Amino acid sequence: MKRSVVLVAAIAVMLAVQSANAGVIGADSFDYPDGTIDGQTGGVGWDWDNLAKVHTGTVSDWDYLWGNAAVQGGTLVTNDGGAYRQYNGPGEGVADDPETDERVGAFRGEGIVYYGVTYTQLASNPWSGFSGYDFGAERIFFGMPGGQGNFGIDESGVGQSNSTIPVVVGETYRLVAAIDFDGDQLRLWVNPDGDDFDNGALDNSADVTRDYAGTNWNTAVRLASGGPTQWDDLIVAADFVSAVPEPATLVLFGLGGLFLARRKK
Repeated sequence: MKRSVVLVAAIAVMLAVQSANAGVIGADSFDYPDGTIDGQTGGVGWDWDNLAKVHTGTVSDWDYLWGNAAVQGGTLVTNDGGAYRQYNGPGEGVADDPETDERVGAFRGEGIVYYGVTYTQLASNPWSGFSGYDFGAERIFFGMPGGQGNFGIDESGVGQSNSTIPVVVGETYRLVAAIDFDGDQLRLWVNPDGDDFDNGALDNSADVTRDYAGTNWNTAVRLASGGPTQWDDLIVAADFVSAVPEPATLVLFGLGGLFLARRKK
């Protein structure tokens, strides 16, 4: 059993006391039986009402998209495939509108959404990363964009911003990203630690930034790759501190990174 089982209990407690505040929207350490990710509903959260900033109890599930996306040994492994998960669940949606409940958890072109995930390329990849979705449309890609050997950000149909940090096959990274609608910026951190911070578009320690004026909604996160890639300890959050550590480490930071200091300038 992975240490992240401890995290699930820790975040569950944190969610219980954060119902009126921004924090963890959803977290998943992929502690499922080996096999398809499709339909799995584990982890904690994934029942977010973004307008009310509360958890509703109506949990979403993982949706298989294409190719190979399966649980292996308590991690998600993708290989020329992917899967995604919305921020809100089935609830009491209108029968003829499958997007009704996805709307409840949506960032509606405002606010900041953060992603944190543990990432390992298991073999050479043409591309691999995680994406912010607007219902069925991929909008923003973080990780290793196609045609690059370095970490970067790809704005779908617009362009890329890349770092000088190479992606090394077999090396495990903690990646954290921000979609900042209010500050009109996208940000990506590679292996952030206690010295990293995010105080907005004008004051952050991100390894890659990109101007972003998109007004699309943000409703789901996708994990996908063009070659064998392992994913673990996914967090979607409304604050930077919650997304930084690996979930098993959250306990050490006081149920959600409360003791992980933001460095101010």
